[in-house]
Amino acid sequence: MGIPSDPLLDIIRRSIANLEFIEANYEIHGLYEVTQLVNTFLGALIHPFEKSSKGKQFIEYFSNRPVPIDVQYKIILEENISYYGFLKCIRYELSHGNIRYNPDKIKRIQSVYFWNKKGNKKTFRCTLSLEEMKRLLVDFKICLEQLNK
Repeated sequence: MGIPSDPLLDIIRRSIANLEFIEANYEIHGLYEVTQLVNTFLGALIHPFEKSSKGKQFIEYFSNRPVPIDVQYKIILEENISYYGFLKCIRYELSHGNIRYNPDKIKRIQSVYFWNKKGNKKTFRCTLSLEEMKRLLVDFKICLEQLNK
């Protein structure tokens, strides 16, 4: 098997198929489902998509779209943030380890908290529930499919 024309789209398609299989075969919010979701989310968003053959198209497409989920976030540096700006913030946070998993009473991950700092001041912060992470991933996949038509 060769390298697909768009490795990121291929990885996301496969990862979502794996997630759907796990969801169908394990209990809701079971250990494997949450692990697959978090790994897929982190892996998809940290990928350097700007450097792909469609990098310029990617930046333009996502810069002109709003964040597709109604997530509560606080950003100090900008009033509104595009989908691309939101993805860049999340990627920066991931690359700097600014991430915290929020458990329920029996230590199952319920949400993930992300933040950016400039000096000692937090410049961006948001908490994504598992459902919001999944909706963002599915939307991200759909957008990549649109770009690859």
